[in-house]
Amino acid sequence: MHAYGEPNLIHTRFACKIGLVADDYNPSSVGVQAAFILFVVAGVMWSAVVVVARRNAHRIHVFMIILGLFKALTLLSQFGMFHLIRTTGHPDGWNIAFYIFTFMRGVLFFTVVILIGTGWSYMKPLLGDNEKRILLFVIPLQVFAEVAIVILDENSPAVRNWFTWRDVFHVVDIICCCAILFPIVWSIKHLKEAAETDGKAARNLVKMKLFRQFYVLVVCYIYFTRIVVYLLRSTMSYKYIWLSDAAGELATLLFYVLTALKFRPHADNPYFAVSAEDVDV
Repeated sequence: MHAYGEPNLIHTRFACKIGLVADDYNPSSVGVQAAFILFVVAGVMWSAVVVVARRNAHRIHVFMIILGLFKALTLLSQFGMFHLIRTTGHPDGWNIAFYIFTFMRGVLFFTVVILIGTGWSYMKPLLGDNEKRILLFVIPLQVFAEVAIVILDENSPAVRNWFTWRDVFHVVDIICCCAILFPIVWSIKHLKEAAETDGKAARNLVKMKLFRQFYVLVVCYIYFTRIVVYLLRSTMSYKYIWLSDAAGELATLLFYVLTALKFRPHADNPYFAVSAEDVDV
């Protein structure tokens, strides 16, 4: 997983630039196509849920739809890039589309996780100063990470400073992952304090349970995609690297689906049953 909250495909894309030219069949290309179909299906289903329950939907649900769209576009452009490299030896502009969609998806991923963690739109209408600082901290890091990903992808490890940019990339990745956990922790702490003081202990404890589950989900996702997937990629031969990336994509899909299920809009969802006096939560 890289700084955009998705599986790290730097090494795989570099290898595929060699492998796709020499072989008409490449598991990585097939895997990207399958992932694209799965994310499109999931995105359509989520969009249908939001439309059907639009009276109970919030702005964060729309942001989640847009995130799913850019994830699908990223996979589509990546598949187009693989296809052209295999047939012509050059990406012919698909790599530019891939970089653009990857950047947008990366910014949206961290933004959506931070907004969900703060309870924005479904628990409170505005962000606090601390949440704004986190966003202003993470988004510039995403711009910097995009520069690193372009340099890594457009050059080979033989190029000078390639490994330096790779190390910078991983440092930025870790910083972004740590940053998105703070808003969730703040929300849990705030709900715990509110449950002890405002006389609405039952409601706030239910919300606190949701945020604790979301915190565990984010931590598990980060651990799997940064440690488990990395170890798989490091220990596998080139022929089987696609398995590590497939595992990362499946983990991403599972994370998206579980997050959508926990925060889906419907009238009976106790987490969204917020009265007017709860706006300051």
